[in-house]
Amino acid sequence: MKRIFLFFILLSLPIIANAQMLMGRDYYDVVKQHIASAKDSINIAMYFIIMDDNKDNPVNDLVAEVIKAQQRGVRVKVVLEDGKYKENTLSYKKLQSSGVDVHFDTSTRLLHLKAVVIDGRYVFSGSTNWSKAAILDNYEATSFYESLPDAASLNNYIKAIEVQEGDIFVQKEDGVPIATTFLTVKGNGRKLLTAQADKQFDLYLLLLREAKEAGKHTFYVDYEKLAKAMGYQAPADLGGYNNAGHYYYERVHQNIEQLAKSKLIGYDKKFVSIRVGQGFIIPDKFYTDKYMTGLSMKAKYLYLICLLEASKSTKYPEWFRSQEDMGKLYGISGDTISTGLLELESKGLIQVTRDKPKPPDYSDRNANVYRMMNL
Repeated sequence: MKRIFLFFILLSLPIIANAQMLMGRDYYDVVKQHIASAKDSINIAMYFIIMDDNKDNPVNDLVAEVIKAQQRGVRVKVVLEDGKYKENTLSYKKLQSSGVDVHFDTSTRLLHLKAVVIDGRYVFSGSTNWSKAAILDNYEATSFYESLPDAASLNNYIKAIEVQEGDIFVQKEDGVPIATTFLTVKGNGRKLLTAQADKQFDLYLLLLREAKEAGKHTFYVDYEKLAKAMGYQAPADLGGYNNAGHYYYERVHQNIEQLAKSKLIGYDKKFVSIRVGQGFIIPDKFYTDKYMTGLSMKAKYLYLICLLEASKSTKYPEWFRSQEDMGKLYGISGDTISTGLLELESKGLIQVTRDKPKPPDYSDRNANVYRMMNL
């Protein structure tokens, strides 16, 4: 009777097995096996998950097993460190496109976990990131054990991580190329900005898109298409205009002539020539009415600067530069920079992390960190 009583006591105790210390390839084998046999849930919080095109990368296999688990009905959640966008991009997009609930955390805190919890009972926690180097080359160690209370605590901890919603990536590969010199050379974009030539500015960006769509630098001008994209609509009473086509022609023709005088483009007999050169990419979605006609010229100009800065950053889509340095580099006033950035932030095109002033005089602080958000 005492043995039966003791047996039921043991059954009622939390399941805690002796921990195994997994190093190198052993970690890969065990975590892969448990992911493949998961029946209920998989929760992963990882500093980075680095996939690539190499067939010998073990991380590719781990991600594939996670996706298979999702497809057979296992509830899967993955949270990645937002400061490692470049390293996590491929795995994030692979998981997201496969229907996995995957997120980046926010920039308020560093996600340094390398943790996996399976079926609310199996815990993997240690130093091993999901990277080829961590699994095959580095000195890494991860504790693996079975514990209902620890698994529950870690699951709750992962669940409480503040994450960014939606697809946060700006699509660098899809868009319209523009030369860096448009922003950095004195007589180009900043001349339009100083003159408050907002229609010429919009038209220049639209002509770049026309060049991309035409697949060549010299192309025929569709005046009505460009005029409507600039926000013009022929009135019911055309007044002195012969027809709607004449109205659209005049709206665009005058602005094209001004761009030609500024030597930003070539213009001859309804044909435009425009050169792009080396530069960065304007996302296609930027050309929708929400941004082309919904933002001020200052905001649009600063958005181009943000795109250029982010494209050069090793922490894309994050970048940082003081406003003083921006003013010197791009030849624009502090007021233009502040006004443009504040509008972009209010519209959700960028996210700004501001450093707190430091004692003793609270005047010294680091440059703001800017992050490009998806349109």
